Amino acid sequence: MSSLDHLTSARRVLMLQGPMGGFFRDVASWLRQQGIVCYKINFNGGDRWFFSDDFAIDYRGTLQDFQDWLDELVQKLNIDAIVCFGDCRLYHAKAAKFCQNSKVDFLVFEEGYLRPDYITLEIGGVNAFSNIHPSQIEQHAKAHDQPIKTEPSFALMVWSACWYYLAWMAMQHRYPNYQHHRLLTPSQEIVAWGRALRRRITNYVPDHYKKWRIDRDWAHNYFVVALQVHNDSQVRVHSQYADVSDFIVETLESFAQHAASRHTLVIKHHPMDRGYRNYRQLIRRHAERLGVERRVRYVCDVHLPSLIKKSLGLITINSTTGLQALFHAKPVKVMGSAIYDIPRLTTQKDLHEFWRAPCPVDRDYYLRFRELLLEQTQLNGSFYGLSPWMDSPMDQNNQRHAVTKHD
Repeated sequence: MSSLDHLTSARRVLMLQGPMGGFFRDVASWLRQQGIVCYKINFNGGDRWFFSDDFAIDYRGTLQDFQDWLDELVQKLNIDAIVCFGDCRLYHAKAAKFCQNSKVDFLVFEEGYLRPDYITLEIGGVNAFSNIHPSQIEQHAKAHDQPIKTEPSFALMVWSACWYYLAWMAMQHRYPNYQHHRLLTPSQEIVAWGRALRRRITNYVPDHYKKWRIDRDWAHNYFVVALQVHNDSQVRVHSQYADVSDFIVETLESFAQHAASRHTLVIKHHPMDRGYRNYRQLIRRHAERLGVERRVRYVCDVHLPSLIKKSLGLITINSTTGLQALFHAKPVKVMGSAIYDIPRLTTQKDLHEFWRAPCPVDRDYYLRFRELLLEQTQLNGSFYGLSPWMDSPMDQNNQRHAVTKHD
């Protein structure tokens, strides 16, 4: 039974926080078309700005009191499924704990495991909290999916974020006890998004030049390090690193000590973190200390699949970029916990061994794993683009198999 089947089998749904923007409003509308009653809890003004109909409920209490309040609300409304975006947010973690001790389904939307053109919907939890198990892989056919293009809009994402934070600021008096999962204030978030837009523009020419140099001088002779957002809950909850910078330093030291002298390292900044962090000085300082400054490059706005295709392999904490590398049959070393960190897919050796002896990807096994993810957790859609999965409301499997072939 897929996660979408679980969702559409519910009769009364309670939504928590979604992605910034109107996605959860659209999902609620879609669910109501299926005859499902759908409520939504708003925790701050940004939530309320994008979802304020008669089924919206304000929570103004403390984080500590939320689970008891949720218990009472679920009983009062006879809720049988709770839906949220991300399972590590403060309020969502409490909701997950509540659902574990009740008969209420806990369904989590998240960025797609298989990008682009997919988003994730999973029951119980996502990523390292996923219920997907390697024992299920061999039971599946090999995937040959051809998703409908979803045309995600960066402009819509920026617009949604700005309005979300402005509304949050404007209505702080209405939600005095709200605790955000990030440490910045709404005004600081707006500044960061503005900085991200500026850096995207200013990075365009330099990063394209760097990519041209990498292709010319280092093609098929470099490893990619895929960084994650500095406050990514997957780093905080599902790895031993206190900060992404610790991962960078450890990787540089291992590369300097154990990689072949002919090999180089390309460190890829996460595009959603460009307004918050810049690791240029950190990388330069440690690369010079280790004597590998001529063998290390730092890029941001470079097309990642193109970078991966000409690489020797990829190192990440637990980013879904690892799945992109597996798709291109490139060896992957995971430094945290990830749903795809499985023998036959990723290197299980230590990092210092990975540089010289990365484990090859079992292509057949990967395609079966991909099919498992597609059937159980992936929806053809985007949070800031088209959502083809909503076009055929109650028959997601038939819709997907119409564009999928199996060996």
